[in-house]
Amino acid sequence: MLSYLDTTLVRVPESGGVDVAGDEAPRFGFVQREHVSATMEDEAADFAAASGDWFFVPSRRRLTLYNPGPAPADVLLVRFRASEAVPAWPASEGGDRRAFRLPRSRAPAEAFAASAGAGRFEALPLETRLELQAHLHAVAAACVAAARAAALSADDPLHRHVEEARRAIRDRFDEHLDMEELARLSGASPSRFYQAFREHTGFSPHKLLTAVRLNASLARLSNAPASIMAVAHSVGYADELYFSRLFKKHMGVSPSEYASRANRRIANLCPVFEGDLAALGIASAFAPPRGWEARAEELLPNLRAAKPDLIFTHPVPDDIQAELTRIAPVERIVWKGPEAPSWKERLRRIAGALELPGVAERWLSLFETKAANARTHVNERLGGSPFLLVGAFAGGFRVFGPQRKKMSDLFYKELGFAPPPAALGLGFLDAERIEDVAALPCDNVLFLLPDSLPVAFGFRLAAEWRERKSGRTACLLIRHSDPSLYNAAFYESLLDQTVNHLLRGDILKSPYEK
Repeated sequence: MLSYLDTTLVRVPESGGVDVAGDEAPRFGFVQREHVSATMEDEAADFAAASGDWFFVPSRRRLTLYNPGPAPADVLLVRFRASEAVPAWPASEGGDRRAFRLPRSRAPAEAFAASAGAGRFEALPLETRLELQAHLHAVAAACVAAARAAALSADDPLHRHVEEARRAIRDRFDEHLDMEELARLSGASPSRFYQAFREHTGFSPHKLLTAVRLNASLARLSNAPASIMAVAHSVGYADELYFSRLFKKHMGVSPSEYASRANRRIANLCPVFEGDLAALGIASAFAPPRGWEARAEELLPNLRAAKPDLIFTHPVPDDIQAELTRIAPVERIVWKGPEAPSWKERLRRIAGALELPGVAERWLSLFETKAANARTHVNERLGGSPFLLVGAFAGGFRVFGPQRKKMSDLFYKELGFAPPPAALGLGFLDAERIEDVAALPCDNVLFLLPDSLPVAFGFRLAAEWRERKSGRTACLLIRHSDPSLYNAAFYESLLDQTVNHLLRGDILKSPYEK
């Protein structure tokens, strides 16, 4: 079916690009070193390929390779003839689905690379020609299998309509949204559309719309002296009384009661608590930067001038605590160490101090619904495969074991990732080099990257991990705020990112983000 022709090596300079002319013969590309993004003629979307990735280039298709990294990238292009067409890769929003892998990517690549300077194919020894033909068919089989898998997942029309409906709810919640019309446009029956929506989000469309609208109403009630009617209309409810009944049912207080309690002036002296306050719809009126205690004499006059009604703080020296209590009532909360409550209990405590316990319970209930949905996706897509949980920083790495609660509780307990046996007894393990982390006996990794590091750093890291694991790995890249603030908003962001990556299939390919 397929006949090998020849192999050429394309070197892509650092932070540069190379145009490769179209050819009458189709080609397979293989990234030997570093990583590239690629664009094909007549296609708007580009796709990413890391070291060890293969990709398919149809005949007569011009190819542009771009290398964003600091070192040259090497790409092999393997030409062949086909007695029947290799199935075209399905169009999708995620163009990087073109990249695919083989269980043993290096063996075919090394054979093709060796043939690049070995003369005409017909002049090669018979065993070499048979080996190249076998490798060519193995690559083609992997390409076809990956293309079909992509067509059955993210390119499912129903999946696209679910995503469109979710975006409409997120971006246009203040408008009249006809859920029946959204279901009809999907082409599926209403029951099938609602089932698919619930599978992807954890909520029905109506429940998600209600949650988004009520979340928006919290901030509008707490940050401005607007009327209840104006707030109701601004989040999509024409009937003020219906909005008030719905709000009280979910929050445990009426909109006017919430507004009176949330409009107090809050001084938050611990940055970690800011995400907890945000989950309650509250923005602090005074929030000094981290390490303010070293400049307490300078900042305390500013705190007095802010005239707070309530102060939240982490433990501070007794003399500063005394000064704070002279300014306003103080809620002192331990956020780290063995005495610290869980982040969920801390959220409840902050809500209790604000007399808004129902708001916290409602947020936690929604979070648990999302977490339960995430556990389903983790189980379906990963099947219990163990994953290392690794924080990557500018100066090194930290492996989070199950004994270290702040990160591992979310991924290993809430989301159901399986910890590798090598990490079971770990709190955390610091390492300066990725090879030290890769030496641990686990092929799969979930990298946590601060958003202060460039995206290219994560892409190179994933490529190096796969190189060290000889391609036998699944890699997931999750970005987070820097510094890591272990609060409700932080954990919700990590959960949402993880589910989005799983739904897009990013767990099985390079986590390159544009």
